[in-house]
Amino acid sequence: MKRLVWLAVFIVSLATFTLIAPAGFAQQQALGHHVRFDLVRTVQNTVLAGGEDVGRDGATGDTVTLTGSGEFKPATMEAAGGGTFVHRHANGTEVAHGVWVVTGFVRWTPAGGFLPSFLTDGIGEVSEASAGVVTVHVGLNPSSGGTVPATLSVDCNLPGAAFPIEEGITLNVGSFVFEQHGGLTVFHVLQ
Repeated sequence: MKRLVWLAVFIVSLATFTLIAPAGFAQQQALGHHVRFDLVRTVQNTVLAGGEDVGRDGATGDTVTLTGSGEFKPATMEAAGGGTFVHRHANGTEVAHGVWVVTGFVRWTPAGGFLPSFLTDGIGEVSEASAGVVTVHVGLNPSSGGTVPATLSVDCNLPGAAFPIEEGITLNVGSFVFEQHGGLTVFHVLQ
């Protein structure tokens, strides 16, 4: 009888661990030890780095076009990355162009999700793809010189995301609030 009770306790414990452990692992993976972000393009149903994302300022109609990628570690609040930018007035004339560089980590909100099955992941493993929102501080370095501080949010929406996300980027710089106006992004949660 004692042996039967012990066996029942063992089976219940094993079943509980089997159900709870994956949830804990999924949460750890969602928070990520190391997360990569890319502004992407899709060519022949393959997600590739090297895309362009556009933000539009509602007050002026100005746009900013960004390229780039980066990485961050939420637990240690480390971030790095960069790319290019082009700022244009609403009439299309160029205001400035140059490079942007990540200068600090603000926050990461993972959202899970998955790449649609018809897409091939040309950046990382399909199992690493994730939706979410990261916000980082950046320095805009115009070709004319100097550095302008800004805040960049990269927002990725994938099927199965835990909450609604508007795909693209938001860049807050000075009085401009460039909000999503085109382009694609993706995160990869790395271990």
